[in-house]
Amino acid sequence: MTARMDGSFIDYVDFIDVVQEALETAPRKLFEKMMHLILNKFHDQEIELQRLALEMDEMHSLPVDDLDEFYDTTLDAIDNIKLFKKKLDQIKKKDELFDDLYTQADKLHSALVTYMDRMGQLEVRVLQEKQRSA
Repeated sequence: MTARMDGSFIDYVDFIDVVQEALETAPRKLFEKMMHLILNKFHDQEIELQRLALEMDEMHSLPVDDLDEFYDTTLDAIDNIKLFKKKLDQIKKKDELFDDLYTQADKLHSALVTYMDRMGQLEVRVLQEKQRSA
């Protein structure tokens, strides 16, 4: 899974490998800046997913053209964040910021699941509305 950072994407696992190396070899301040960068991006993604999920509660049509692609993409993201959390679980005791990242990754994971769930609820609601009007 990738995280969007200022218009480009980075791979989570690559990032965590670089951050671990920074913890061991670079000044502490650089490590902290890198960790705060990804923590903030994960938080932003979590908030955006929560906003989108809430907006779906008021919708009466599907915001995507291809539901299969939506579900496939979202399930891939969920699987990737679960793998990322597994990697973080192995290193979160090395530093408090790794533990914070694990917590934020868990929140992002929950937001992804909620987002997918709300899309499913919207899908059912749209189908029910079509049946009532038919």
